[in-house]
Amino acid sequence: MLSVFDENMNYSGSITDITGITVGHHTDLENGTGCTVILCDEPANAGMEVRGAAPGSRETALLDPLASAQWVNAITLTGGSAFGLDAPGGVVRYLEEQGVGVRFGRTRIPLVPAAVVFDLGFINPEVRPTGEDGYAAAASASKDFSVGNVGAGTGSTVAKLLGANASIKGGVGTASIRMPNGATVGALMVVNAIGSVVDPANGEIVAGPQTKDGFADSIELMIDLPPKDKGFFRNTTIGVVVTDAPLDKIGATRLAIAGQDGIALAIRPSHTGNDGDTMFGLSTGTHAETIPSDVLHAAALKAVTEAILNAIDSAETLGGIMSAVDAKSAQTKAGN
Repeated sequence: MLSVFDENMNYSGSITDITGITVGHHTDLENGTGCTVILCDEPANAGMEVRGAAPGSRETALLDPLASAQWVNAITLTGGSAFGLDAPGGVVRYLEEQGVGVRFGRTRIPLVPAAVVFDLGFINPEVRPTGEDGYAAAASASKDFSVGNVGAGTGSTVAKLLGANASIKGGVGTASIRMPNGATVGALMVVNAIGSVVDPANGEIVAGPQTKDGFADSIELMIDLPPKDKGFFRNTTIGVVVTDAPLDKIGATRLAIAGQDGIALAIRPSHTGNDGDTMFGLSTGTHAETIPSDVLHAAALKAVTEAILNAIDSAETLGGIMSAVDAKSAQTKAGN
C-alpha cells in the first residue's frame, strides 16, 4: 500500500511546485497586516472545510457541493478580520482585466473565495488590507514568493494563552509532496493560532507560550488557566491545499477536510471557539492519473503540517512579538 511516509516521497517545498499555481503578497510591515493571493492559471475544482466557531469569509457558499459553481479562479487569504474582505474585490478586478472568469453575456465574473485572520490587535488596528492591496497582490503573483512575515501572515501570532508578551510570531508557510507516480500535493498556510505549534514527527513544541521553563503546553494551560488578552489577540489559521491529481468538487472538499486534520496535528488546541480555521481544497487536474482518496488525504495532511512548521521557522520578530527562533535563543542563554 502506498504511504505518504514512503522513503520514495520527495518533499519539494512549495505550493507553486504544482503547475499553474502562482502566489502573490501585499505586505504592510509598518502596520502589521497584509493579504495573500493564490492564482490558478486555469479554473480549478474547489471545496472547503470550516472548523472553529468564528470564521470570516467571502464567496464561500459557492463551494458547497450542492452549489452550481464547480471551480474557482483564485483564493484570497487576508488579514484585517471582516474589514480585510475588501481585498478580494481587488483580486476580482484584476482578474476581470485579464479576461478571467465565468462568462455572462459580455461580462466575465471571476470566482475568488476568501478567508480572513484576525490581526487587528497586532500593531495598528486602523489599517486593514484594501481592494488596492488585493489587486497589487494578484498582480505580483509568481512561482517564486516569500514566506514568514509576509502577506496575510504579516500580523499573525501563535501561542497566546499567556498574553501578548509570551506569544510567538506566526506567518505564512508552504510545503509540497511529490508522490512516486508524479502527482503533487502542495499547501500554503497562514498560521495565527491561540494554540501551540507542535512537530507531529516527535511531539516537540516548536512554538508555545513563553515561560521561565521554556515553551508551555497550550492544552494544559487552557485547562488550568483562562486565556489572557482575549480582546487583543484572537485567532484563526487559514490555508489552501492543492493537488494536480484530478478531483471533482466533492474530492476537493475532502482534500480540504484532510487539511483540517493537518491543522489538528500541528496546532494544539485548534478549532476553538475563537478560531475560524478554514481550509480550501483545489484540484488543477493536470496530472492524468487518478490517486486513491486515502493517499491524497495522507499527502494533504503531511503537506499542511509541513507548511505550518515552515511558517513558524520562517517568521521573524516583529511588533514586539518574538519569533520562535529568537525565543529559543533567549531560552538557551537563560539556561533552559
